[in-house]
Amino acid sequence: MELIIRDLTVGYGHKEVLTDVNVRLGGGRLTMLLGANGSGKSTLLRTIIGSQQALRGVITLDGSDLSRLSAAQRARLLSVVLTERTGGGGLRVDELVAIGRHPYSGVFGRLNAEDRRIVAESISAVGLSDKAASAVASLSDGERQKAMIARALAQQTPLIVLDEPTSFLDISARFEVMDLLARLVRERGTTVLMSIHDVGASLPVADDLWAIAGGRLYAGAKQDLIEAGVLDGVYDNARFDASINDFRRR
Repeated sequence: MELIIRDLTVGYGHKEVLTDVNVRLGGGRLTMLLGANGSGKSTLLRTIIGSQQALRGVITLDGSDLSRLSAAQRARLLSVVLTERTGGGGLRVDELVAIGRHPYSGVFGRLNAEDRRIVAESISAVGLSDKAASAVASLSDGERQKAMIARALAQQTPLIVLDEPTSFLDISARFEVMDLLARLVRERGTTVLMSIHDVGASLPVADDLWAIAGGRLYAGAKQDLIEAGVLDGVYDNARFDASINDFRRR
């Protein structure tokens, strides 16, 4: 799996938020996207997943131009976990996760034996087998986020994109979700791209960083960007302290 972004400019209407983005994302890596609010971080993610159009440039995944794919075709290549807290809409965990089979289950959404096996396997992978028949609304915030990740796993895509996956979670749940994502990368070869503010919980498990600083996207191995001082330019009022793997007030 390889995501390639060439000469990309993202924004709204005629307003350019982030320009001249050129980056590659290889398979089986966990990549953190860091950036201050308003830097273009969320806009870049939305452009990658296809919820808004690029102003210029091309995004390809495994050689396919994402802008030319239908929603169903794109859903077989990348899955998405957004930051919004989900109430579950009255669904059980297994019903929520089964939505991830939609790209494969046809117009009527009927699951066959293989689909049901994949749903059960995805629920097991996030440690929620004992909650499969429980209402999503009855879960803790951390369990709900795991259920959403299980839904993404059920899509069986080579790339999972997450927007602030630890929002609304307590410290313990944040570490659990980060450890889960790292395990999926290590054991399944899944590629994970996530925007994040919670550097303390996520940096230890990340392989690579995308950091927006001074209106530019820097990308590379985690340690390379840290040693180059790139992270010091992410936030105006904070500097990166490598001794604690997190930011401190300037």
